[in-house]
Amino acid sequence: MLSLSNKQNDLHIIIAITTILLLASSSVHATPLSEEMVKQYSSMDPFSFVLLEFGLIVILALVGQILSKRYHLPNMLGELIIGVVAGNFLYWLDWSPVFYMLMHLGDASEIFKSIWTSNLSVAETINHYYAPDQPETREFVGRLSDVFATNQSSGMVLLGIALWIFSNFGVFLLLFKLGLETKTEEIINAAEPLAFLVSLTGIFVPFFLGLGVGLWLLPEASTSVHIFIAATLSTTSASMTTSIFNHLNRRESREARLVIQAAFLDDIFGMFFLSYITTIVLGDKLTISEMFAFFFYSGFIFVGIIILGKWLVKYIPQFFNFDELHTRILIPISLIVSASWLADVFEIGTISSAFIAGMIMNNMPERKELIKSLVAPLEKIFAPVFFVFVGMQVNLQEFFEAEILWLTIALLIVAISGKVSSGFVTRKNINHYAVGLGMIPRGEAVLIFISIGKLLGIIDDSIFSVIVIIVLATDLMAPWVIDRLCAIKCHADNFIVKN
Repeated sequence: MLSLSNKQNDLHIIIAITTILLLASSSVHATPLSEEMVKQYSSMDPFSFVLLEFGLIVILALVGQILSKRYHLPNMLGELIIGVVAGNFLYWLDWSPVFYMLMHLGDASEIFKSIWTSNLSVAETINHYYAPDQPETREFVGRLSDVFATNQSSGMVLLGIALWIFSNFGVFLLLFKLGLETKTEEIINAAEPLAFLVSLTGIFVPFFLGLGVGLWLLPEASTSVHIFIAATLSTTSASMTTSIFNHLNRRESREARLVIQAAFLDDIFGMFFLSYITTIVLGDKLTISEMFAFFFYSGFIFVGIIILGKWLVKYIPQFFNFDELHTRILIPISLIVSASWLADVFEIGTISSAFIAGMIMNNMPERKELIKSLVAPLEKIFAPVFFVFVGMQVNLQEFFEAEILWLTIALLIVAISGKVSSGFVTRKNINHYAVGLGMIPRGEAVLIFISIGKLLGIIDDSIFSVIVIIVLATDLMAPWVIDRLCAIKCHADNFIVKN
């Protein structure tokens, strides 16, 4: 029976992959990129063109979920991995200008912004941002010109913007769901003091170690880049950590309870920390005095939005009496948009606004499950699109360069050792390694953070690819290492070291 089930799963995977290849091959020809090919794509009905590529990403997300179930991985990892594999496969085969654009979306976004905000043509924009006379950029400028600098390139621009909107909609729904599931006051009140110490150690140790590695290996990069890289190493994924201990049947152990408490605190603190870092980098507030001033200002605004939301949420339940579905689904969406607008007005960043909206709606315990059930189907469609979209932007060719490879190794060591160090602030009767290793997994917040950084031009394709690979490596490594640690040194039901 088990063999038959495995064969059926493998058959599903083969069918899904075949569908992807047929879809891609039916829409383009496996020939080098040419102006005729770009015109063929651009001359299609714009909306059908967007739907075609969106459908491809949805199918890839389906394959990722099948693989996740097959190999007992979280859905996010399967979607991210299939995005990396498919994105590089289609990019290397050069089947379509779409995949070149997706792989270099950070550079392409500059072209999008210029088209919408200036009178420059696409060709003028490319020549403005990149120097075509330099050998290292000549080929890249030529490729971008092939993709965009035609009389019918509007379809490509529309596709890029549409996919960006779809994936960001998934980001907002994902953050809203995380906020809705995060009982902030209960977590803070229930967490023991040691969990706060583990969480804060796990945030600041890898941050400062990452800052040091960035200054050492990337001396020519700006301070903004160094701060941004360091911040990506500072968070822990509570959902990943919880799933690891559940899978190992050690959820009730002393170490697991401590790690899960610290990870949830990390989720809360990390979300606002990443939002804070994004805003100071974009606002170029890089002096110590400016950082501290903005820290207190943003904290005051965040608390104000949450208090205002808690007051307004008292009046929301009466709107649930109007319509069974439409009104109820529009209320959380309206709250997400309003929180994002307020965050933008007060210049405190929008990365945590949807998370705040979820925290506010969490104050409606009698309606929370209903809201969650209404939002969940949308989140299950658009969040996987975001993870596949992120994976398709990871260029594995970057790792053939020695500088990028060494940077990846160094930052991976920091990502692991910085979190493991948090386990050593615990007491002697606790397995330090179990706690530290449990804090290793990174998750959704980091991917959202670097996606924003790439689109805003803070980090380039190389740094983006490095961070995504580190997220994958830590998420895949943590459960295996913890399992091996306990197989060797621990009792069957907890982390107490054997005598």
